[in-house]
Amino acid sequence: MQDLRDKLLKAGLVTREQADQATRKEPPAAPRARPVQAPAEPRVPRLPPLALPGTAAHSRLLALQQQELDAKIRQAVKAGEVPLEPGEVTFHFVTRKQKLRRLELSASQAKALEDGTLAVVERPEPGGIEHALVPAAVADQLALVSSKVVRFYNRPGAPVGFAEAAPAEGSGDGGDGG
Repeated sequence: MQDLRDKLLKAGLVTREQADQATRKEPPAAPRARPVQAPAEPRVPRLPPLALPGTAAHSRLLALQQQELDAKIRQAVKAGEVPLEPGEVTFHFVTRKQKLRRLELSASQAKALEDGTLAVVERPEPGGIEHALVPAAVADQLALVSSKVVRFYNRPGAPVGFAEAAPAEGSGDGGDGG
C-alpha cells in the first residue's frame, strides 16, 4: 500500500495531505442533512390494510377463520362423540353435497337417532369431512356454531328431512316427485 501512495505522490496526482488523510481512514464527511422538524400532531401507528373482498388478503382471512371454526367444531365433536356400534340396521343421511351416505348401526343406536337422543354431525378433519354420532346436547351446541354441521337430528317438534334445504331447481312443486 505504501508503494502506491509514494507513486501517486511522485506523479502529483495527490497531495501529501490527501495521502495522510487516506491512511488515517477517516470516513468521508457526511453531506449535511436538513434538520428534521417534529410533526405538528402525534403520529398514529398505521393499521394493516383492510382485506377487501376479492383480494388475496381477504381470501387468506376467510381461510384462517374457517380453519379456526373447523378446529372448534372438531374439538366439540371429539369431546362428545359416541362410538359407532356396527350392526344390522342401515341408516341413511344426506351430506352437504346432497349425496346419500349410510351408517351400519346397531338397533339401539338407530332407535336413538329416530328418537332424537343422538344426531349425525360432520367432523371436519384436515384431509376431509368425516361423520360422527353425538348426543342431542352436543348437536344443539354445534347447530349454534354452524347449522351446516348437523346432518341429521330429529329434534322434538321440528320437521325431519329436507325442510331446511331449498327445493331443487326445475322440480316444479318443491316436493319429492313421488
